[in-house]
Amino acid sequence: MLQALLRLWLILALGCAAQLAQATDADAINLAGQQRMLSQRIVKSWCQIGLNVQPALSKRQLDEAIRRFEDNLKALDPVAASPPARTALAGLRAAWSPLRTTALGVIRQADAELIDARAEDVLMAAERLTRALQDQSSAPVSRWVNLAGRQRMLSQRLVKTYMLRQWGVDNARLRDEMESVQNEFSGALTAMQQRADNSAATRGEIENLALQWEWLRTALATEGAESFRLILAEGGDAVLELADQVTRLYQQSAP
Repeated sequence: MLQALLRLWLILALGCAAQLAQATDADAINLAGQQRMLSQRIVKSWCQIGLNVQPALSKRQLDEAIRRFEDNLKALDPVAASPPARTALAGLRAAWSPLRTTALGVIRQADAELIDARAEDVLMAAERLTRALQDQSSAPVSRWVNLAGRQRMLSQRLVKTYMLRQWGVDNARLRDEMESVQNEFSGALTAMQQRADNSAATRGEIENLALQWEWLRTALATEGAESFRLILAEGGDAVLELADQVTRLYQQSAP
């Protein structure tokens, strides 16, 4: 599993390097979409450390997510060309600072709701930026880069919500989130499966994603012992890796 996680972050890092070298609209949308995912991954990893779920690995994931978020902010600066995108990027920077401070602080259950609230602010700001970048693009495939990229975020959001509840953070929003995230992911997955212009490679990766998604949903429905925390953490990362592969295939098909 560790090798798979390292491979995932290498993929993301190489993708970012390519975007810096020659950014297209699809590249920019992919990069902004990563920020949505990272906002949720930071809280997920932070909670896993507090719950003692592979704490050493979770700490590495947390540190890497923070570093990747800041690298992405720098890479997004030259590609946010339209006034709405510039405004959205400034909003994302402003929302990031409080989340970064909490993420780098002492990990304690009393601050779990605080870090989640700050991650929500970052998620909303990253969503506004991603939509602004999609609006400035003329390539039809940009919509699919955005949609597939959002699946990455949902994979981390689902497990984040599970970990928060496992740590004793329980409220109406989180209870609703468990269901709404699954419904949104499944709906987007169906839309991607039905897209007529998918390449053979894209269709294959989407089917792999669908299989892994069903496994994760089954695990959520049958969770019980504390050992399920590790199963859910690994399952969410497997969905993340496959969703990222689909996103990159859409990105590479852009003109």
